[in-house]
Amino acid sequence: MITGRQIRAARGLLGWDATDLAAKAGLTRETVSKIENETVQARETTLGDILSTFNDNGVEFIGTTGVQLRQDSVYALSGIAGFKKLMDDVYTAACDPTAADGSKPICISNVDDRLFMKHLGDYMLFHAQRMNDLKNVKVHILTQEDDFFTIPDGHYLEYRWSANQGAGNVPFYVFGDKLAILMLDETREAQITVISSAMVAKAYREQFATLWQISKEPQVKLKSQV
Repeated sequence: MITGRQIRAARGLLGWDATDLAAKAGLTRETVSKIENETVQARETTLGDILSTFNDNGVEFIGTTGVQLRQDSVYALSGIAGFKKLMDDVYTAACDPTAADGSKPICISNVDDRLFMKHLGDYMLFHAQRMNDLKNVKVHILTQEDDFFTIPDGHYLEYRWSANQGAGNVPFYVFGDKLAILMLDETREAQITVISSAMVAKAYREQFATLWQISKEPQVKLKSQV
C-alpha cells in the first residue's frame, strides 16, 4: 500500500499542494493531510482515488518507498529480491481502480504457478492474501490444460485453458502500464525484464484478450498442493 510520504513526494513532482490533490481526487484538504501524516487509516476507495489521480497525471508509485514520473523505460529485475519487487509493483497496480474496472486488467500468460511458489515461498502466500483483500480485483491467467496448478488461497486468480500456451511462448505479466517478461525455471534465479510503456502494455492486453475469449474455462477442481 502507498504511504503518506509517497503521496507528498508525488505532489512535489507535479508541483501540487494538498489543496490541489484534494480538488482533483474529490477529497477534502483535511483528509489528504491526515493520510499524508498517517494519522488515519485511509479507506481502500480513498487510496484508489488518489492513485488514479496521480496515474492520470503521469506519476507512478514504486513499491512502498518510491515515486517517479512515468516514462517509457526498460529495466531488469533478478533473484528473489527482484521477484519480490515485481510482486510489490503488481500489488500497487492492483490498488488502482483501473485494475478492477476492466480498463487495465492484470493478465498473466504461460506462467507455471509452481515456479512462483518455488522462488517466493511464503512471500507468494503473503502476496495472495493482500490481493484477496482487495476484493474486486481479479488476475486473469492463461495456462496449459494439462498439469494444472493454482497458488494456494489465490482466490483473486481466474484461469482459462489455452492451446496456445506451452513451449515456445514466452511467459509475460501485464499490470498497470507495464509488461514483465519472466524467465523462470527450477534451477536458476528469476530473471525479469520490465517494459514500462502504456502503448506496449495496451498491445499485450489486446493480444491476451483475444486469446482469453477463445479459451476454455477449467472444468476440474484446481490443484493447490505445493
